[in-house]
Amino acid sequence: MAKTANTADARNGTYRVYAANGTQQQLAVDFDAGSYTMTDNLGQAESGAFAEDFTEPGTYVFASSRITTPANTSRFRVTTDAIVGAFPFQVAYSNPAAYAAQPFVAARDFVATAAQLDGTYNRFSVTRSPGSVSDSTILAMRLSGSGTVLEICNDNIVYRIDLCPAASKRTYAVAAGIDSTWVGTNVANPGEVANFRVARIGGQNVYLAGGVNASPAVQFLRIGLPESSSWPTTRGLGASTEGSWGSNLIDAANSVRTATNPDSSYGSLTLPVGGTFSSQPAGIRSLNATGTRRYFVMQNGPLSIVVGSRNPNTQGYIQINLIDTGAAPDARNGRYKVYATNGSRQTLALNLDSKRYEMTDGAGTTDAGSFAEDPAEAGSFVFGSSRITSSTNTARFRLAKDTVVGAFPFAVAQVTPASYGVRPFVASRALTKTQADLDGTYNRLGINVTATAADSTITQFQITNGGTTLYLCNDNTIYRIDNCPAASVRTYSVTAGATVDTWQITNVANPLDNGGFAMARIGDDNVYLSAGYLPSAPTTSVFRIGLPERVTWPATASRGGATNGSWGVVAVGTSSYARTQVLPNGTTASRNATLAPMGSFGPYGMRSASFSGPEFHFATQSGKLFAMVGSRAPATAGTLEIDLID
Repeated sequence: MAKTANTADARNGTYRVYAANGTQQQLAVDFDAGSYTMTDNLGQAESGAFAEDFTEPGTYVFASSRITTPANTSRFRVTTDAIVGAFPFQVAYSNPAAYAAQPFVAARDFVATAAQLDGTYNRFSVTRSPGSVSDSTILAMRLSGSGTVLEICNDNIVYRIDLCPAASKRTYAVAAGIDSTWVGTNVANPGEVANFRVARIGGQNVYLAGGVNASPAVQFLRIGLPESSSWPTTRGLGASTEGSWGSNLIDAANSVRTATNPDSSYGSLTLPVGGTFSSQPAGIRSLNATGTRRYFVMQNGPLSIVVGSRNPNTQGYIQINLIDTGAAPDARNGRYKVYATNGSRQTLALNLDSKRYEMTDGAGTTDAGSFAEDPAEAGSFVFGSSRITSSTNTARFRLAKDTVVGAFPFAVAQVTPASYGVRPFVASRALTKTQADLDGTYNRLGINVTATAADSTITQFQITNGGTTLYLCNDNTIYRIDNCPAASVRTYSVTAGATVDTWQITNVANPLDNGGFAMARIGDDNVYLSAGYLPSAPTTSVFRIGLPERVTWPATASRGGATNGSWGVVAVGTSSYARTQVLPNGTTASRNATLAPMGSFGPYGMRSASFSGPEFHFATQSGKLFAMVGSRAPATAGTLEIDLID
């Protein structure tokens, strides 16, 4: 039935929450107002707004003052009478109270007739105890006798319930409790009582239990799915107890988890799915059974659940996903960290399915709009923006894995009042978090821009000693770092930056000479990226890009933007460079240069580029990027081009 102005959203209402911190709570949601209230087991309420994430339609983001992490991974998805997501619940036994995004299942339709409980289930549990102690349990269970008998197999081996050793089987008499609960009383030990509910989610039963025990002190969450020998390929979206939010594609061979972490890092993890044995439940598979981090996974109907095995690396971990039965979205959707040649760092959110974007600067100012593929240049997308007032729109982008390279109408560096010009950028969501992975030798090109002048920088540097030391050749001649005169070598210490995927360099001899950078993984290469502002008078916008040194210089074809606002198609040969470009004024031009090696002492992976007239540039390339900067002569200083290689 179509919703009218007087019809409330059918999803509105109150849901009973089973949270991974081991509490039961109440979630009231109003999709018409975009508001929620989460009330915990002690009656404390947290209220706020929520909004749909346009890069992942169907996912809603909670706003909460409890969220202090760089990325907000407190989100949820909805199915009929149920919500699956993550919320900043109180960390179990934290004092003073601390909060972290943790998974939950919430439902409002529960089985009220005992006979409808019957079935064989696989049950995953996690527990929280004082002192940050966590544990996991994986077992099979059965409800039978028209909902009057509960049997569980409590054994260190995960048996099918029919094959459970007699000494490991526990039997409970089940009776109705209050508020849709069921109470199981251990037949052999009447002091042991199990309270639970069975929700109806996606047309099937889902066993849910959770709560706080006083003695011994423990908070627990238990989820049971009906046993099934079917193991379809599924794609679920949800959260884990590590705070990540993302998708998990599960088939008979692998689990592929692609997720954003609270520290704003993004990554993908592939783990092998194990087979089944005659003694174990058909609906449970092992994950990464021979690795150091081992898990179990079960799926059925609307849910897929991953739980850590009982080893120190993973016990207490749980991941709860709501399976998405629609077409998989474009894998390139999401958020990318932008390093722009106007010296700014921004965030680019893309949805390739709806063709929408948001570019948000460090002050929170967002330019949003649509984009469309250029029919004359497959793989290039054109940004639509009210900032573009030129006769020709040269703001566009191209994509590689976890990478966007393009040009956008950024604020022109150091111009007041603000005006906008199309300038190149590189954006990534695969930035290095491990210091030892920084090591390598890089050819670095950069520009410095003030309100009245511009300059270029061309050098080679090396990061070594497990990513802790950077040596840079600061000389008017462009040397390989191993040939750099000793007096021109600057030594920097490398330390962790302000965020998990940025790094700080500090000149050992002059601590005032410092800065930050990131290392993106683009194709099979590391790419050094840095953008920022130097406050010393005059205020200067700076941008740096460093591509890995290599001996070979292959012929390549690429496309990208330049600081003159153009977008071009580039062909690079052993000794030639040719660019066909379109400028914002609609002018089309060809630019050709002769490329030459940098001599016996210069970088192998760099070339000088000689154009007709006074123009002189320097170029470098990697597996996926080509970059060229003007020399420090007045005619070319501060000009930069960045292209994505086809």
